[in-house]
Amino acid sequence: MRLQHLTLALIGLVFAIGLLGASGPVFASPAAAKPVVASTTPAPLPPGPKAPPSGGAMAQTCAGCHGTEGRLKAAAFMPLAGMPRAQFVQAMRDFRSGKRPSTLMGHVAQGFSDGEIDAMAGYFANVKPE
Repeated sequence: MRLQHLTLALIGLVFAIGLLGASGPVFASPAAAKPVVASTTPAPLPPGPKAPPSGGAMAQTCAGCHGTEGRLKAAAFMPLAGMPRAQFVQAMRDFRSGKRPSTLMGHVAQGFSDGEIDAMAGYFANVKPE
């Protein structure tokens, strides 16, 4: 019974999207469409490579569990503020490789490159614990 309801809901959604799109220019008659004119000026190039985010910017991804600037004082989460650079780097690499078991940190650490981990380590090493 649920499958029938889901199927009907999906069909209704597709129908509604079709109706909404029917009033747009995609369905306009060819006579009403404007002709495409070739541009004589080249399109602007996309911007070049940007500077990578700073260690402080990337460290904000840690704030949800470890507190703003890594200063959370709770037994469940290690404070990161003032952590020596080498200790932070080793912990993140161990989480990433699976050498250090965890429920969440392994997945988090896999999202960072070695350079990003080093940048965050430098940031947290320079934050004074409260």
